[in-house]
Amino acid sequence: MDSAILGALITATGSILVASLAFYLTKRNQLEMDRQQNKVNHYKVLLSSLSDLATDGMDKDEANRRFALASNTVALVAPQSVITALMEFHDEVKFSNPNKSVDKHDELLVKLLYKLEKSRRWKQQKNQLTRYFH
Repeated sequence: MDSAILGALITATGSILVASLAFYLTKRNQLEMDRQQNKVNHYKVLLSSLSDLATDGMDKDEANRRFALASNTVALVAPQSVITALMEFHDEVKFSNPNKSVDKHDELLVKLLYKLEKSRRWKQQKNQLTRYFH
């Protein structure tokens, strides 16, 4: 085989491989970004429903329905650490808990927010206990 043809064949094959690899990596990154954006949207709905529960004048039945729906939806996209923190928070604030505590509520809410941040890969603070959210 002529060396010019062999060189052209190697160049063409290399170009196809590089283009294929670039496409694969770009598509993989795009899918990951879409997944992360979808997760953020579910987290926004969850936090909005939590806000509705805490707001005076809101229809509490509707707020509870939104919170239940948001919690169930988050369970589809969140890692186990977020689901566990969410369930611990839910157990503290549910109507049937006779031992509700403001301090425990705040502690579990901070823990939930920390787990949401961690799952989103946002820049993590060095000490989650320095955060206060009420």
